[in-house]
Amino acid sequence: MNSLPPLFIERLQTIFPREYQESVLKTFIEPSPLSVRVNILKTSKEKVIYFLRKQNIRFKEVPWYHDALILDGISKKDLGATALIQNGFIFIQSLSSMLVPLILDPKPGDHILDMCAAPGGKATQIAALMQNQGSLLALESVKERYFKLKSVIALLGTDMIQPKLTDARRFSRGVNLFDRILVDAPCSSEGRFKVFDEKTYAYWSLQKIKEMAHKQKELLLSASRLLKPGGLLVYSTCTFAPEENEAMIDWFLQKTNNAFRVLKPENFPILMSRAVEQWNNKIFDRQVSHCLRVLPNETMEGFFIAKLMRMI
Repeated sequence: MNSLPPLFIERLQTIFPREYQESVLKTFIEPSPLSVRVNILKTSKEKVIYFLRKQNIRFKEVPWYHDALILDGISKKDLGATALIQNGFIFIQSLSSMLVPLILDPKPGDHILDMCAAPGGKATQIAALMQNQGSLLALESVKERYFKLKSVIALLGTDMIQPKLTDARRFSRGVNLFDRILVDAPCSSEGRFKVFDEKTYAYWSLQKIKEMAHKQKELLLSASRLLKPGGLLVYSTCTFAPEENEAMIDWFLQKTNNAFRVLKPENFPILMSRAVEQWNNKIFDRQVSHCLRVLPNETMEGFFIAKLMRMI
């Protein structure tokens, strides 16, 4: 664990209760599980399981999400060569990532905005949850990632997603506001650090966290102007930094003059840690306690998720 930045480890010991710290640190030295989402727009879970058994690929089902599977005994590269991947019948996606659209809870006929959509896992999952009925505008500001997003949308076979190459912080919709908005924000990605892969953490610094927080604030303010009264906003990151998580929601509530309320998401049967109540001598709004911190373990990545409703 010595190769990870000492300040990062020190911060973790403040963020997580003592009883979780050892298990959290353990995840940085273990490879991530290979989890996939069945693309129900093209096939069924039963057909995917039949294929896996025929190819002697071991799998486990996920109790809290019918369309998710954890695979074992096959590499990501070898899985990529199968018909399941090449025909868009399954999509490689972390379980924590799959949790976010479930909390957004989209309905058929909704008009939805995904503000940071590439590579497209959450956007295409939202389309599947909506039974391909409604509209989803998927924004991406980086050209290379935008073309990846387009290819994933085409491969997974949904025609309700409209990809758009634009910066979500500058996007304007006019009077046509959205029912639900997802801000899966660019972040310092601390939940994906691996000791054996230096590039996953070499960039980390407090300055990086500060830069990400500035971008996240702009994204949230943009989202606040694009959401209908009564609409739902889900904000998520794959980092542990309170500056990008609880402090961000606390700031947003104050900045929007209580136009938003934090909702307590459905209780999924996964291991979660309490939201941080204060950081750097700043005590957060009591509503921040409703945010979710997904604890990293042998199946889940560390994630932060907040669900908010626009009240006015």
